[in-house]
Amino acid sequence: MKKTPEIKEWDCVNHDPIEEWIPDDPLDVEFWCRLRIGIKEENDADNFDVHVATHKAVSRLKDKNYLFVIPYYESWNSVHRCLESVVQQCVGENWLAVCEQLSERFRWEFEGMR
Repeated sequence: MKKTPEIKEWDCVNHDPIEEWIPDDPLDVEFWCRLRIGIKEENDADNFDVHVATHKAVSRLKDKNYLFVIPYYESWNSVHRCLESVVQQCVGENWLAVCEQLSERFRWEFEGMR
């Protein structure tokens, strides 16, 4: 049976709590966020980092790795829904197969240790 991942927790140290943060300019936003992602109905999870940025902010960025581009920042809930949609597409036969797919979009805490 294929394994389907989900976001279990998240943390954004620059905007804590991210659920309450309102940017000065919703068209010009960028921040790193740590996601704890694991298999649905299982307790274990690994950390994955993602760089969330609006189109306007992308032009200033030197490092465009692990970038998740949004048109504008409406709310954390809207970003979370988009991220969750991407995460749930990364199904696999086992956790390693899932992580290989996730690590194409997000920086995995164990990257380079395989």
